[in-house]
Formats: sequence, structure tokens, C-alpha cells
Amino acid sequence: MTSAAKTPRRRLAPMVLFAILPLLTLGYQVAAKASATHLAGARFDLAWLASAARLPTVQLLLVLEVASFAAWMTVLAEMPLSAAFPLSAVSYVLIIAASAVVFHEPVGALQGVGSLAILAGVWLIGRGSSEARAAPAGPVA
Repeated sequence: MTSAAKTPRRRLAPMVLFAILPLLTLGYQVAAKASATHLAGARFDLAWLASAARLPTVQLLLVLEVASFAAWMTVLAEMPLSAAFPLSAVSYVLIIAASAVVFHEPVGALQGVGSLAILAGVWLIGRGSSEARAAPAGPVA
């Protein structure tokens, strides 16, 4: 494949990472929590597994997992792992927010501060990756 053929895909990879992956992860976790809440208290056996397989939220989380895998493979094909993986931490912040909004779980001040720290860390890592790509390659010792 020529580099010209990769250009649109290279532009798509960061968008996939920033927009689609955190949302897929968020959807997966919300579906998993809803599924777990529905299945809570049931005995874990083959009947439980059959019941879980019939739940729309379990079916959704399986679809979201496959979609996340496809999106992640696209991102990793076009971005260095050292830049891509830290950016996936944005989903942690979204999940904390969703736990409060969707499931009415309490979110404490330390979780808020931790979320801000995660976002600051992602920003710093992103800045460092940009600087590393912009730096001219020096001689290798």
C-alpha cells in the first residue's frame, strides 16, 4: 500500500481514538452494569448464562466489545502505542460521570480530583508525544 493510500486512514485514527473508542468503552461499561444489576442474586449456573445471553444489555455489550476491538486495531495500525494507550484513559472519566448520572452512584471529591488528574495526564502525554514527533532525529550513539 502506498503512503498516499494511507493518508485518509491516518487522519481517521486520532478521530476514532478521541471520539469513538471512549464512547464504545462507556457504552460497554453502562451495559455491563445494567446487566449485572439485572442478574444480581441469581445463582451462577447454566440457567444464569442462558438468562444473561437473552438480556438485550448483554447482547449490546458483546456488540460494543467487538466494535471496540475493531476500532482499537485501526488506531494501533496508525498510531504509536505510547501515544494511543494513554489517550484511552479518557474513558475512565466518562465512566465516573456516567455512574453518577445513569446509576445515581455517589462521586466524591477525590474522584473528581482524580478525573482532572487523568485528563491533565492525558494532555501532558499528548504534548510530550507531539514534541517527540517534532524533534529532529539526532545521531544514534
